[in-house]
Amino acid sequence: MTFTGVELASATVEGSYAQKQARPGWVALLNGVFLPSLDHPAVSALRYEQPRAFHPARLKRLLDERVEKGVFGRLVRSNGFCRLSTRPHVTAHWEHVGEFISLMPLNFDHQISDPDEALAFGQDLVFIGLDLDHEEFLRALDDAVLSDQELAAGPSSWSTFTDPFPSWTLSHDQ
Repeated sequence: MTFTGVELASATVEGSYAQKQARPGWVALLNGVFLPSLDHPAVSALRYEQPRAFHPARLKRLLDERVEKGVFGRLVRSNGFCRLSTRPHVTAHWEHVGEFISLMPLNFDHQISDPDEALAFGQDLVFIGLDLDHEEFLRALDDAVLSDQELAAGPSSWSTFTDPFPSWTLSHDQ
């Protein structure tokens, strides 16, 4: 997969986005209220929730060597929120369409004011694709997060992990 550190602005469409309009399907899936307008047996969506951060090298390997090659079916779109263990205090927005994926920083932990905020930790991702093998894909995602031993070693150990993703330029004052 091609990774980008640049968010592209959406093209302006006639009219503006209004609160009364339906939210994107991935947001509806995260909110547990997804009602697709079309139904086809080959098309499916799954939600991945996991409190542990991803090990960046294992995640990159999974994306490049298995997801991109269609091992779990054809992934068409994925979106949501994630954490990389090498960047433990930052929630990222995961945005993927076709062959391109972007992991962009959203905020630091200290910026979260609501104690029940869903973005506080871990993964909350939605995957949409054709002929997806949900069980195998979820198992592979679980293999890409920190193991018990890695989690117990803590952030100082995580900072030594190889991180193949583009760096983020951030200010803690944002």
